[in-house]
Amino acid sequence: MFARERLYFRTAPHMRRPMSDLNAPQLYRYRLSGLCVASPFALPMRSLVADEEAGTPDVIFRLGDIPPGLDEVTHRGASWTANAQTCLLELPGIGRFLAEGGKCLTVSPAPGVPLDDILVFVTGTAFAAILYQRGALLLHGSAVVYHDRAYVFCAPSGTGKSTLAGALVEAGAAFLADDVCAIEQTADHVRVRADGRCLRLYRDSIDHVGLHGSVGQRVRQRLDKFHVAIDQQGRSATDTAPLGAIFILGNSNASLPPGIARMPSLMAAQALLHETYRRRLALAYSSQSCLATAVATLLSRVPVYHFRRPRDFDLLSESVAMVHAHWAEQLLAGDG
Repeated sequence: MFARERLYFRTAPHMRRPMSDLNAPQLYRYRLSGLCVASPFALPMRSLVADEEAGTPDVIFRLGDIPPGLDEVTHRGASWTANAQTCLLELPGIGRFLAEGGKCLTVSPAPGVPLDDILVFVTGTAFAAILYQRGALLLHGSAVVYHDRAYVFCAPSGTGKSTLAGALVEAGAAFLADDVCAIEQTADHVRVRADGRCLRLYRDSIDHVGLHGSVGQRVRQRLDKFHVAIDQQGRSATDTAPLGAIFILGNSNASLPPGIARMPSLMAAQALLHETYRRRLALAYSSQSCLATAVATLLSRVPVYHFRRPRDFDLLSESVAMVHAHWAEQLLAGDG
């Protein structure tokens, strides 16, 4: 942990609008997970897209009233209900979110809750519902690009995948996505789509990775987690890159030393299904995405590795070195 004065907060000019302006006709345009998104409110530390580059929006965000419930509910989770075309996410004391037809996301903050305090849910679970309605395959991971290939690191929340991605960027990789990794599969390729380029890290991670000068606003007011801008330092930014490999993160210990090993197909399939972003929500829309088929196809085209590494931040550089050594070996061998 480090003192607050060691954090330097940067707020882009387009984020300094007063709350009273949030319903103004002006729309901010972003490219998130391959889609053009038009929003009346700014998204934290996401790069704006010029109107002439954006084209017709694929998805519209809006502020508005949301009905009390859905008709013909076919699936439900702890905080959401869904049918074939609509998903209602309800977070008591936070807000309500309605994803419709893969095209419109309505946001309604709870009384007294600042909009900025719930945007992490807008770009997280709520937007994932939009993507699933469009048939997307999403992994819960962070992605970087190295030698023009994307590498995804999957793990549960709070286990260090974003920290590892930040450390790899500091060591020369380019940043692509954090938390939500949209996988695009066609007959010709498998690619990862950028999520708008913003890491979210806790203070101790920021300290160890060395990203103090890139820290933005808190993810939520009462959470010691921050949006972190990534300086690509002359590396060419890309909205998409071919997927080279997927790494399932695990912890090393006395009986399981650090290492990277390719996973058998059945184990890899189970791991990918487990690391699907908001798995129960993904299953609710599995008819659109053909989830099992999509995962099987992905496994036939992309290697999946189990990466055991120490969780100790003081050993983070060793984890980065292991990844670089593995990348070098696989690129030399012509594998992912």
